[in-house]
Amino acid sequence: MTINKQLTVLMLLITLFSIIVAFSTLKMSGSARFHQLNSLHFHYVLELNELISKSNTPIPDTTQLKAIIQNIKAQPEGCIAMPSQLDQMIMRLTDTQSIMTICQNDIDLAEDLLKNIVLYEEGLVSQTHLNQLLTDCYTKFRLNSVEFMKPVDKLTNFIVNTSQTAVITLSIAFFLIALAIAKAILKVVKRMQKTSNELMISEERNRLLANRDTLTKLPNRNALDLRINQYIATAGQKRLAVFFIDLDRFKDINDTRGHAEGDKLLITVSDRLSKAIQIEDSVFRFGGDEFVALSHFTNTGDIKRVAESLINVISKPLFIGKTELFITGSIGISIYPTNANNAENLIKYADTAMYEAKKEGKNQYLFYKNRFSKEHTRRLSYESKLRSALNKNQLQVMHQPVVDLNDFATKGTEALLRWQLDQETLVSPEVFIPIAEYSGQMVEIGDWVLRIACKQNKQWRDSGAKDLKIAVNVSPYQLYNPHFANSVQDVISEFEIPRHCLELEITESMIITENEHFLKTLNELSEMGVRLLMDDFGTGYSCLSNLRHLPFDVLKIDKSFITDYDTIASTIIAMGKQLDMKIVAEGIETKKTLDILRAQKCDFAQGYLFQGPSPAKDIDIFKQYNNS
Repeated sequence: MTINKQLTVLMLLITLFSIIVAFSTLKMSGSARFHQLNSLHFHYVLELNELISKSNTPIPDTTQLKAIIQNIKAQPEGCIAMPSQLDQMIMRLTDTQSIMTICQNDIDLAEDLLKNIVLYEEGLVSQTHLNQLLTDCYTKFRLNSVEFMKPVDKLTNFIVNTSQTAVITLSIAFFLIALAIAKAILKVVKRMQKTSNELMISEERNRLLANRDTLTKLPNRNALDLRINQYIATAGQKRLAVFFIDLDRFKDINDTRGHAEGDKLLITVSDRLSKAIQIEDSVFRFGGDEFVALSHFTNTGDIKRVAESLINVISKPLFIGKTELFITGSIGISIYPTNANNAENLIKYADTAMYEAKKEGKNQYLFYKNRFSKEHTRRLSYESKLRSALNKNQLQVMHQPVVDLNDFATKGTEALLRWQLDQETLVSPEVFIPIAEYSGQMVEIGDWVLRIACKQNKQWRDSGAKDLKIAVNVSPYQLYNPHFANSVQDVISEFEIPRHCLELEITESMIITENEHFLKTLNELSEMGVRLLMDDFGTGYSCLSNLRHLPFDVLKIDKSFITDYDTIASTIIAMGKQLDMKIVAEGIETKKTLDILRAQKCDFAQGYLFQGPSPAKDIDIFKQYNNS
């Protein structure tokens, strides 16, 4: 029972207790009145007795006699008038109705006696008869008075006993309810104390959580500003370096291996970073896969040693369960007071430098430079505008012919993405592709390019170029998507592309970060019949042994190796031939370069010597280029 219900019961008991006390008091006063009337009745009976004792003489004054009789009669009349219906019910319950009977007998005796006195006054009754009648009435009055007290005492005892029982019972109930309420209140007080203690503990925990990352247990972003300001306040002669760390392609691991393994990787990396800094609470989780480290230093060499240490601990192989994973980090560095003198700008500038490190190839660190801010502002502007570029039809797919060096026929085209921001501004792919990748827009844009390119290829094939190839560049973010192969299959089916006519270009730099999901997607595409091209070959770290185990069909030599006297191109061509792979050379601009490549048995070429990237309407897919 709740305290509210217990209090209600207690109030009812108090009310009932009050009613019973009032009722008992009232009934006891009624019993007292019975006694009082009976005493008066007995008094007047005694007066009657004194008068009767003089009965040998004539009655001098019948008026006095009638007055005594009237007084005797008045007492039982008063008794009969007193009881209410409840009193009568109690009398029946206690078998004391004789009270009323005795009273009525006295009234009847008195009335009969008064009639005889009147007859005496009229001379119709003798004095002797009247005296005898008075003596008989006195005897009956006296006996009735004695008998009257018996039921009255019985009724009084009943009322007293019943009231006592009720009062005792209610007192016990009152005590028990009060005790229960006291216990309940004590329980509530204890619960409130417990809740208060838990609230204090919770508030303390929340205070800690507000400044502590729940996954890695590192101080979080909220604590970072406070700590930087503390560092600045106590820096003295030392300066402060802020290292903004972002894990390269962590999203790919998270998407392909799941968030559970991604979380384990973050915990491992956070432990490594903390050990590398070796100062308690100097590494912070900024959010997602971003961390910030703080360190005092005396010279630039100190900063470089810390940055290299951070790069090294991140890039060490790590095991999640039995799976070996590789990841790298890009770091941007800002310096107090050289770059800024407050936490907000120090973090912002380090973040800006980190982005530049990613843009320049990842797995490295860069110091903040003033020019980065302009580039950062421009990048943010481009990032915002890029989100609406598709809807505004600003993105375009250009095509560049790929020429067969045996007969100089157009073997196919490469689809190249361009962004015409406005009539005056053509944004370079080198600028907006990293922005699209960094902002998470690359998968959507890449899938759009694939559909547009295949749609155009279908139109060309429908016009008679049945075996025309279409090469499409693929972002690593697309390849790390476990559903990418299915998406390619859907596009092939939609536009009825012969599988061998679709070529997907994958940069060599993507291969060095391969994992089982990456390889799984490559194998699915290869088994599907799609041809795979390794783009920009020679710029990465692939070796012959690695290439033997990868399902590539074509090597595409980076244009930086295509010169009139470069021997690297000839080495790559020879390597490709050993692996039975076709070779495509890009960036061909002179006839001399073309002749050298043909002499080395290069299979295909593309470049401004033939035609630069152009709208589809300007591409002649049936063109036979002139070797001269």
